[in-house]
Amino acid sequence: MPRRIPIRAKLAAALAVPIVALLLVSVLEVAQSVEEVRETKDQNELATAAIGPGGLITGLQNERNYGSLYILGFENATQLPVGSFEEAVAETDEAIARFRAEVAEKGGEVAETYQPALDTIAERIDELRGLVTGLEGERSLERTDVSDPFFNGYTELIDELFRANSQVSLSIDDPILRRGVELTDLASHQIDNVARTQRVVLLAGVTGRLDDPQEIADTAGLLGQVMDNLDQTRDLGTGRYEAATTRVLEQFEESGWLELVELAMETGEVRLTETLNALCRADDEGFNGYRAAVNDLIRERADELDRAATGTQRRYAVLAGLTIAVAAAITWIVSRSITRPLRALTRQAKEMAERRLPEAVSDILETPLGEDVVVPSVEPISVATRDEVADVADALNTVQDSALDLAVEQAVLRRNIADS
Repeated sequence: MPRRIPIRAKLAAALAVPIVALLLVSVLEVAQSVEEVRETKDQNELATAAIGPGGLITGLQNERNYGSLYILGFENATQLPVGSFEEAVAETDEAIARFRAEVAEKGGEVAETYQPALDTIAERIDELRGLVTGLEGERSLERTDVSDPFFNGYTELIDELFRANSQVSLSIDDPILRRGVELTDLASHQIDNVARTQRVVLLAGVTGRLDDPQEIADTAGLLGQVMDNLDQTRDLGTGRYEAATTRVLEQFEESGWLELVELAMETGEVRLTETLNALCRADDEGFNGYRAAVNDLIRERADELDRAATGTQRRYAVLAGLTIAVAAAITWIVSRSITRPLRALTRQAKEMAERRLPEAVSDILETPLGEDVVVPSVEPISVATRDEVADVADALNTVQDSALDLAVEQAVLRRNIADS
């Protein structure tokens, strides 16, 4: 005898394929959202990591600028963010340690991007510092043989960080975040370009006039980089970066520094005091303040992307769970709507076959002679459904009625035979 397979099992088997397919789609969607969250996190870590070199670049710039002026004996002629070379070194070391810890914590692509620059700084910075701490002989404007290698060596270290930042901006997909990284990199470049231009002009002013062809060419090249940087900043500083960009460009234009440098190039006259005082050096003003403002906006955008990605992941997870729950509920309801009437039909059919119909037929056949044959009232089979199960119930009721009619005919026939 073949094995009996319940209808519930058949229904489950029939519905298993679409439910499993739905489950797979839901799992894939959730997995994709998880991957998007991971990618967003990696992008945000790259973007926020690009903020870190700003502090380190500032430290290196301060150390470079103070040290090169110190070698020339010119450190007191202008106001610098640091008061001594030791202070500059301490701030740079703190920035290196802080950024190195950040890179180690984030690891991955962040470490691949910035670790080479950190290694180069670690290899060369002690040697460069030794040019100041181990300086022999008198400090004077004639010591360009030490000042130039010192200044250029630090510039090369700073350029290493600039190159790393450029790689980061290329790796970021979100356009708003990418523009922020590019702007903070442009701000750092501008601070460096201005410092390098300032050095050439001031050295020329201290030693005489800006009339040497090589000095003019160097100044023109650096000033061209400054102007190009301003144009790029203006083009990129739109949207949420527009207010900060407009403010720094207005401040830079109002400072009059560009006009002073152009005047020096045209006439050879360097207005030393005015050029020195034209640019603010406070951390919250000029391109220093602009870089800090852009960094804050980068963090805000990274937080927005994190929240959006996490929210999407949660929505997909809830939707997947809800979909599976609805599919399971529908399966249970459909199964119950079929099996419950079938069980009711089976129970009533057995009761009809085993008790109601035999008793009714027996009552008919046992009707005493001389009495009319009366068809007993037998409760029909009833199911609460309007499908094929109800049709089977109607068919069984028809069989029951036919059996009762046949019993009546037999009783009448027996009575007629008895009468004869």
